[in-house]
Amino acid sequence: MVGKLILLLVLGFVTALYFPDSRQVIVDKAMPVLQPMLIWNAEREMENFTADAATDPWGTTYSYQAWADSFAIRSDGPDGDRGSVDDLRVAWQRPW
Repeated sequence: MVGKLILLLVLGFVTALYFPDSRQVIVDKAMPVLQPMLIWNAEREMENFTADAATDPWGTTYSYQAWADSFAIRSDGPDGDRGSVDDLRVAWQRPW
């Protein structure tokens, strides 16, 4: 009985995602839960950066920043605006 109820809920959720109007409502409601997971994912990608991970979870291209003694991989964060409080950066010291 519980299995059928779970299956019914999953099918209802998938059906709601199929329609663009309800999809946006679901995404908007789920964003407070999803945002920390997306931030965590972006930080892990930047720590293990490869050319395959060219864009962050919000679709913005990662950027590279270099200084004389260190370098960093940057993400503009959820709002996509550079220089805002939600920007993400992982920096390393140069080995030489």
